[in-house]
Amino acid sequence: MAEWRELARVTAVMALVLAAAALATPKGRVPLALRGIKKILKRDSGDPDGAKAEPAPLWRRLTALALVVLAFWLALA
Repeated sequence: MAEWRELARVTAVMALVLAAAALATPKGRVPLALRGIKKILKRDSGDPDGAKAEPAPLWRRLTALALVVLAFWLALA
């Protein structure tokens, strides 16, 4: 039974970090971890991700920070 609890905890931590990354990424941009994959698959020099993008709104960044703190707490519990 302990293995299932650990697996559920790891899955929850990963889901929280993924949600935080999605919230903190500006609209219209790919998260940093996926940009390299996108460039490899696209192989296009006219990629708009290289353009300067406006940062995500403050409420989204703060929510992302709260999710990361929650994931950290859950990982250490």
